[in-house]
Amino acid sequence: MANPIGTALRRLGLYRPIQRTWRTMTMPERRERDREIRADLLRTQEDVGAWAALGADLADPDKRFALLSFTDLPIHAKFQCVLAKTMQLQGYTPVIFTHRGCRHAHAYFRMFGVDNLVIWQDFIEEAVPDPAVVDEIARALLPAAPTLDAILNCQLRGVDVGKHALSVTARKRVEGSLDLKSPETLAQFHTHFRGAVQSVLAADYFLDQQPTASMLVRDAGYIPNGGLFERALARGVDCIVYEQGQRKGSWIFKRYTPETKGRHFFSLASETWAQIQEQPWTPDHDAKLDQLFAGRYRPDSTDDTRRLMTGKAIKPPEVVREQLALDPQKKTAVIFSHIAWDAAFFFGSCLFDDLEDWLFQTVKFVAAECPDLNWIVKLHPFNVFKLQFENKTEESELRLLEALFPLPDHVRIMRANTDINTQSLFPVVDYVLTVNGTVGMEFPCFGVPAVLAGTGRYDGYGFTLDHPTRDAYFETLRRLHTIPRLDEETQRKARQHFYTVIARRQFSMDDIMPMDLKRANEAQTDVHDNVDINARSLDEFRAAPSIRHASDWLAHSTALDLLQPEA
Repeated sequence: MANPIGTALRRLGLYRPIQRTWRTMTMPERRERDREIRADLLRTQEDVGAWAALGADLADPDKRFALLSFTDLPIHAKFQCVLAKTMQLQGYTPVIFTHRGCRHAHAYFRMFGVDNLVIWQDFIEEAVPDPAVVDEIARALLPAAPTLDAILNCQLRGVDVGKHALSVTARKRVEGSLDLKSPETLAQFHTHFRGAVQSVLAADYFLDQQPTASMLVRDAGYIPNGGLFERALARGVDCIVYEQGQRKGSWIFKRYTPETKGRHFFSLASETWAQIQEQPWTPDHDAKLDQLFAGRYRPDSTDDTRRLMTGKAIKPPEVVREQLALDPQKKTAVIFSHIAWDAAFFFGSCLFDDLEDWLFQTVKFVAAECPDLNWIVKLHPFNVFKLQFENKTEESELRLLEALFPLPDHVRIMRANTDINTQSLFPVVDYVLTVNGTVGMEFPCFGVPAVLAGTGRYDGYGFTLDHPTRDAYFETLRRLHTIPRLDEETQRKARQHFYTVIARRQFSMDDIMPMDLKRANEAQTDVHDNVDINARSLDEFRAAPSIRHASDWLAHSTALDLLQPEA
């Protein structure tokens, strides 16, 4: 039964403010978080307050730039403010989608003269006032106990609502393989599925009411982002996805079309790849790429924003072989696991039900059928920080594989907390296996074949072993020990591709917005990872090289990939 006091407060619009105040008063960590972000707001106001709100008069009210914010983290809120200001100066009116509770982000936006905020909780009541309509559509799309295939193929108005709901459920449960027979999991999925349906209806309502020229989104496969993004894409809006880069101070931008919506944001569009291959690959490029690799796996590397190699050592090949008990008479293949619950169903396709199913089926197969190779099952290093956060001692992938124990001698597990730096594997490994992870474009640069079990990132670009079916994939594994190293031309292609992705697809904005990052296990508050905006006038902001280049691409280009200009 509903609480009558709560109902009355909701009608007056007071429930959330009172709830927020109560939590702030009773939760010390929340008070500290608020204090730190307020201090950051004051510092930012001191830095940019003299000019940040200027330029709003240049915006055309009928030329809308929708920015799906939905964050209260200063690093992303301030970055979004910079992009909103950039587009405002190009004549666009920013429209910010946000949650009611992201009040600090609201303050940052208003500081920059951006006050058209769409509060999702209020907007959804206007756009979809009758929850029964959502329930009816959801029931018509999926049965009460749907199969995984039915969910993955479920669309509403061309939007992958099934994938969106699965992705959110996996993320919330921190589980890569969902048990849809579990009443708890299924109930959680159906809640998110209704949210996905609701987001599609709301997207069309918004676009009918406020025709939009351009849209910027992060996490385009979650809810409500996915419904807004995919409906805008289908209706001709210029849709751009941004994400934080792997290198400190860098960001990734990708423009999408209805045909490319399943491509990974950190991929090269086929048009970009065709143009890159027409350009010469010189010894100078080779040297630059080798420098990138040399710094990429250092424990203090700024090329890995998560610092996953913290506490790990680069070891000689013979030490690695001895530590992992590898047979020196055999070649070695590494199965690189994924973070199976993060953006699990966003990009491309997988030959298996999900990333955990791929790992389990692959290890099961090579344990039984492929004794001619040493096999290393490398658990993802991010598990170290995940386990610390969850106060657990065993990776979920390890628990998954326990059904196969004891593994035969030719299969070894490399735990997430290993002291072996990944760079130590390059001279040891002869083959790598992944669905579509970064390793699949790294190792081919050194002649190591990459066996893929998925699409959406770099498959089909001429330097990987791709597979249309599971049977074809398993057949490759069965004869993998007979496959030679990549030839020089294929290595060149892989190196040119990886250099473009790492050196040019990561767009630096350090000239205007230097970034401060902690290691993944050191960032304890919402302001430890942050950016400062160093322009002290609107003219200085406009003149920054990164702003000029990004502005041209965002407002005037049709190119799918924003590339860092070569020095």
